[in-house]
Amino acid sequence: MRYLIRLNPRAINPLTMKVNAQRLWEVEQASTRDSEAVIWHAADVKIDQQHVRELFQLPKQGEQPWQIERYGVCVRAQDNALQIITGSPDASGN
Repeated sequence: MRYLIRLNPRAINPLTMKVNAQRLWEVEQASTRDSEAVIWHAADVKIDQQHVRELFQLPKQGEQPWQIERYGVCVRAQDNALQIITGSPDASGN
């Protein structure tokens, strides 16, 4: 499956400027012939074992908001984070 990971634009209340940390990240599963598009919100997202916040980059002025695309399987981890398993070898070579 194809997943787009980005900051949730609705996680910040524009009136109070408070951040809803439980919905900070947005993961969108792209639609295919077999399934519809789905969007999940979570406080933390991991790609394999790496936290997405380590990959996040602030966009320069005039650029599109940051987003990253990955292919794999998305599961809910034991720590309630969304985890995208890509099947690529990790740093340990496994």
